[in-house]
Amino acid sequence: MKRFLSLVLAAGLALSLTACGDVLVDLDTPKSGELSAQYEFYPDSMNTLRADMQITPEQADDVFIALVSCGLDGKINTISESDGVYKIRWGSSTLEVTMNDDGTVSEISDGKDVLFPEYKQYNFLLDCKVKTADVESGSGDVIGQRAFVSVLKSQLADLAPENFAEFAETVVKDSGYNYFTIKCDDGTGIVFDGSDVSLPVYGQLDDDGRVSDTVGFIKQGADGSYTYEQAE
Repeated sequence: MKRFLSLVLAAGLALSLTACGDVLVDLDTPKSGELSAQYEFYPDSMNTLRADMQITPEQADDVFIALVSCGLDGKINTISESDGVYKIRWGSSTLEVTMNDDGTVSEISDGKDVLFPEYKQYNFLLDCKVKTADVESGSGDVIGQRAFVSVLKSQLADLAPENFAEFAETVVKDSGYNYFTIKCDDGTGIVFDGSDVSLPVYGQLDDDGRVSDTVGFIKQGADGSYTYEQAE
């Protein structure tokens, strides 16, 4: 009878903890003492990571450390999984975690930019709708087409060089347009003349999306990367 009562009490305790959203987790790991001292939300977050991601306490420690490096600063509220990607939510923030088969973190993103293991900016240029217009001669005859995308100047200013190169290579190169313009909201922009990606020009644009006042040149190197040079 005593053994039966002990089992009932143990089961009741487990149920009560589950009802509160908690799971009994072994926090006695090589890193738990230091992490507990540094982050007051560590124990509760560990419970959620361990239970919802079905990983070991040691693996959960490493996930927690990676999340903190990407901005986690409060108790994890919920974790949901879809197609191998875990959405970690706390407060009004969300991070997406992809795991390797061995229980280590493969990648963490904020839904756009990759934050871990190294920062990789999402290439918003690839999402821009390419619009076209006729190119006319002085007599009004249609002699070709031009293409352009519209962006905010602040977006262009923050664009990673590798994303500019990717856009030039995958969207502009060999597109066949008379010229291709990245048009900013302040009237400036970048023009690839003849859809040639080797030397786009930056400056003030006219009404037809061509550079009317050159500010600088964006030169493509042998390795495909670009460097900017101010016009004299």
